[in-house]
Amino acid sequence: MKRYRLSVCKGSSCKAGGSDAVAQAAREELSARSLQPRCELYRGGCYGFCHMGPNVVIREETGRKRDPLSPEDYQLMGWEGEAYYSHMTPEKMRRVVAEHIAQDKPVIELFGHPEEAEG
Repeated sequence: MKRYRLSVCKGSSCKAGGSDAVAQAAREELSARSLQPRCELYRGGCYGFCHMGPNVVIREETGRKRDPLSPEDYQLMGWEGEAYYSHMTPEKMRRVVAEHIAQDKPVIELFGHPEEAEG
């Protein structure tokens, strides 16, 4: 069974865009589906894609050792099993929990595309 770490940005732009409500929706949906043993919920730092927020990053937990000084809570690492979701709303967050976390099916159409964000 896959395990996940779900991180909702708490940077000022994402907060202004509603990331607190997105995090609350994630918390409620994880609880309603009894998925807490499979998915840890965190509030990450700013990923630098403020104009694309609220931003959410989900990573498959592989047993990789966590470095307390690691940049993974505020930047995309490009790791296998990493998914970046942009322009998140509580409704989209509930869908991501239902599909990505509960069924191990990332919601491709909600992925953010930071390489297109320049300009």
